[in-house]
Amino acid sequence: MVAGPPGSMKTVMTLNAVKNMQVPTMYHSSDSDDLTMASRSLSMLTGTPTEETETWVMAQKQLAYDTLKDMDFVRWSFRSSPTLEHMEREAEAFRELKGEYPHLTVIDIMMDIDYEGAGEQNYWALMAELKDMARDQETAILVVHHTSESAKAGSPPPRSAIMGKANQLPTLILTLWGDAHAGTLDVATVKNRFGPQDAMGKRFFKMSAQPAICLIEEMDQPEPPLFRDGVSVPEDEKVNAWED
Repeated sequence: MVAGPPGSMKTVMTLNAVKNMQVPTMYHSSDSDDLTMASRSLSMLTGTPTEETETWVMAQKQLAYDTLKDMDFVRWSFRSSPTLEHMEREAEAFRELKGEYPHLTVIDIMMDIDYEGAGEQNYWALMAELKDMARDQETAILVVHHTSESAKAGSPPPRSAIMGKANQLPTLILTLWGDAHAGTLDVATVKNRFGPQDAMGKRFFKMSAQPAICLIEEMDQPEPPLFRDGVSVPEDEKVNAWED
């Protein structure tokens, strides 16, 4: 799960992750339409501002088509209120076309899914359904979700800010805080079933963020890594990732 308040670059972060993984992907984009996602993808791939790539989609279609071939491992669905049945049908269509289920299934954004309990924003039952879907299709599911806006601004929200009882089942939860003016994105691992975590989100790492061209990248860290447990770290400097 990738979660954060409005404007925290959740979709841009997710889109960069999809591009970097380059595995067969089914992307359910209910929060952004096809024009928006096409222009963002073009911007990310070429380093051209989105205000310009938006015109490519409408006025330079061949250029847009040729450039977007670099993302041809992604199949898109833009239904504004998808149901679980719709997502299962899309997965079956993906398998019919590609010969296998998607390795990665992105749901952007979870609150748009049409299911019983959505009105009360109780996502417990939905998360259980998605867990079954992941097992049945052997796909990794990446969910984009909101955090409560009551969480303290200025840093990644804590795990307790995840909305609608949705934080129990995910294996990994990242919360975000983006600062477009500073060009940074703070990322906290507030849940990690198989590694270090900080539920309060106080320990985080910074990434370089250029929202105008939809680009998120690693940046040189002025401080030592958050969890120093790699083979290259001297023994007297190691931090045990399984403590705390």
